[in-house]
Amino acid sequence: WMGVIAGLFLLGFWLGMRRFGRQGTYITGLIGVLTIGGAGYLYWGLGAYSMSLSTDALNSLPENERAFVIAQAAQDQFMANNRVADQDVVNLFRMALELDPNQVTALGSLGIIAFERSDYGQAAAFWTRMLGLLPPESDQANAISAGIARANERAAAQQAALDALPAAEIELSVRLSSGLPDSLRDANVFVFARAVGGSPRPVAARRVSATEIPLTLRLSNEDALMGGRLYQGLQVEVLARMTMGDANGATGDWFSETIVLNLSDSNQAQLVILPPAF
Repeated sequence: WMGVIAGLFLLGFWLGMRRFGRQGTYITGLIGVLTIGGAGYLYWGLGAYSMSLSTDALNSLPENERAFVIAQAAQDQFMANNRVADQDVVNLFRMALELDPNQVTALGSLGIIAFERSDYGQAAAFWTRMLGLLPPESDQANAISAGIARANERAAAQQAALDALPAAEIELSVRLSSGLPDSLRDANVFVFARAVGGSPRPVAARRVSATEIPLTLRLSNEDALMGGRLYQGLQVEVLARMTMGDANGATGDWFSETIVLNLSDSNQAQLVILPPAF
C-alpha cells in the first residue's frame, strides 16, 4: 500500500510540475490528499484488520501475539465508534485477555469502557491489573494511578448513594415447562437479577438444585454479588438458567424468558424454564 501511495504521489508531482510549473505544487497536493483519502477509505472499507484476523493467519500466531492483534482490532473499532463500545468490541477485548491475561491494551480499554458505563469498581480493577504491568513512575503508570484513584472515589460515592435508598426484594416463582429429564437431575438452576443498561454482571443471584423446582424464592441483598444492591427504583431483568455447568452456562442449557421489573416495595415475577430450541 505504501508503495502504491508513493508511486501515485510522485507521478502526480511529475505531471503537475511538467505541465503547470509552480502551480503544479497545488495540483500535487490535491492529488496527495485524494490518494491518501482513497487509501484510507479502502483500508477501512476492505477491513484491514478483518483480513488480518482470518482464521488461518490468526491461529498461526503465538497466543500473546494473537491477543495483541485482536486487542488492536477492538481498539480501532472502539475509537472509530467515537469511544462507544458495543458488545462485539467488548467481546474482542475479553477474548484478548483470555489469550493473554496481561494484554495491556485490553485491560486499559475495558477499564475505560467500565468507567464510562459508571461501573467504577470494575474500572479500578482492570486498571489496577494494568498498573502492575507498567514501568513504575512512568507517565503512563502515573496516569493510570490517577484514574484508579478517581474510579475508587466515584465507586465510594456511588455506593454511599445506593446505600441510602430503600432496599428491595423480588419474589420469584420458578418452574419447568415440562418434567425434569433424568439426564438433568444433577443440574443446577441459577436465578439472576441484572441491572438494565448496566454491567452484564448480576446484581444478585441464587443457585438451587433442579430437583427443588418448582419453588418460590426471594432474591434480596443477601444474594447480592460483588457490591451489587437491589433497591427501590432500580430497573432489573430477571431470568433463570438450568445447566449442568457453572453460572457461565454450557451447551444445552434451559432458559426462562427475561422479565423486566421496576423495583418498588413489592416485586413478583414468574419464571418458566424452557428446553432449548434446536
